[in-house]
Amino acid sequence: MKMMGHRGARDRAPENTMRSFEFALQSGVPAVEFDIHETRDGIWVVHHDDTLNRTTTSEGKVSSRTWAELSEVRTKEGDPLPRLEQVLQLFLQRLSSSTVELQIELKSQGDYGRLGELLCLHGNIEKITVISFNHRWLLDFKTHNPQIRTTCLLFGLPNNPVEIAKAAKADGLSLSVNWIDSQLVKECHAAGLTVTAWNANDTEVFGKMKEIGVDYLGTDVPFTALHWN
Repeated sequence: MKMMGHRGARDRAPENTMRSFEFALQSGVPAVEFDIHETRDGIWVVHHDDTLNRTTTSEGKVSSRTWAELSEVRTKEGDPLPRLEQVLQLFLQRLSSSTVELQIELKSQGDYGRLGELLCLHGNIEKITVISFNHRWLLDFKTHNPQIRTTCLLFGLPNNPVEIAKAAKADGLSLSVNWIDSQLVKECHAAGLTVTAWNANDTEVFGKMKEIGVDYLGTDVPFTALHWN
């Protein structure tokens, strides 16, 4: 089971910022998750919410802004919003010989062909998985980029997990720790699918997910989580 920093290392720095990713590198987690939106002028920016309201000193929808406008936005702690290629280059430069993996969540529609080219140009696609709650977007991305792994995010516990993944041509499923169970993990593994669980922030949940046998386990406290047994 691989621990995964959720939006970087949120216990040390603001989520989805370069500082957060720097701390995630320092923590030694084998995987990191973050979120991307396409701007009005076709730039992929790293940010979680549809709007800027919660985490920055600005307001409005990310998709309605150009990159020139978003480059002036700062989080409430003073951090700029990173472009996707900045984050990819950070991990590629620091971890070119390591096994650290990235799970990148699609939070908006966009030019998925160009996105795939960007991932190939600035990242190591063998260590990248694109994930989304919107399985239509995910299928569209996979159609343009069959060489890149994808994972379906889900709310709830489905009766047909393998069928859901296959319908999106995905390589795995990702669910909340509140829903996931051993039966789902067994069915997915039998079909060659990976299973990601999010998020474990205490040893009790960690132990349960380890026993169930998930492949990746997200956490908001990567520095603490690496010491759990």
